[in-house]
Amino acid sequence: MNGPMILPWIAHKAGISEARAEELWREALCHATDTTGWVGTSEYWKAAEDKLHKLIEREVQSNCLPTPELGTWVRLQSRMAHLPLLLAESWSVAWIRLLSAKPL
Repeated sequence: MNGPMILPWIAHKAGISEARAEELWREALCHATDTTGWVGTSEYWKAAEDKLHKLIEREVQSNCLPTPELGTWVRLQSRMAHLPLLLAESWSVAWIRLLSAKPL
C-alpha cells in the first residue's frame, strides 16, 4: 500500500521514522474506512488525512522528553564518567615529568 507522496516530509517534520509514519497512515485508512464506509471518496480521504494528523500529533506528544533537563543530566554523567580517566592521565603525565627531570 502506497502512502501519500508527502508522507516522508510529514514524518521528517514530526521527527518520526518513515516506517512509523506509514504505520500511522495505514491506521488512518482503517479509521477512515470504518467512519465513512466507502473507500476512495473525498470524505474518505479527508477522514484519513485528519486522522493521520491526529495520530502524528499524538505520537509526537508521547515521544516528548524533557530535553533540556535530560541533556543537562547526560552531560553531567558524561563528565563524571570521564573524571577517573582525566585523573589517571594527569597522574601519568606528572609522573613522567618527575622521572624525566631527575637524572639517574
